[in-house]
Amino acid sequence: MKRLAMAGLMGVALLAISATAQARVSVSIGIGIPGVIYGPPPVYMAPAPVYMPPPPPVMVVPGPVGYVPYDPYWRERRWEQERRWERQQRYRERHYHRHYDDRD
Repeated sequence: MKRLAMAGLMGVALLAISATAQARVSVSIGIGIPGVIYGPPPVYMAPAPVYMPPPPPVMVVPGPVGYVPYDPYWRERRWEQERRWERQQRYRERHYHRHYDDRD
């Protein structure tokens, strides 16, 4: 009897081991449906109104408008002024430096 019980116990153990040793692929798809939750609505407190005086009006006053006529000869006058300045510089270099050199 002991042999029969021992053989039965060994058979059950072998069946249990062989069942866990099987390799298989298992795929499951689940769609979760959320439960219904009911609660009181959220409390909203409106901020206090802020009253500000309107901004002062903006006054735009245009400045005086001047008219400068077009002068087609401005380049010639500018060149003449530069030449006159160069002549004055040359004159000063010739005459004033001569006096300073003579003092020594």
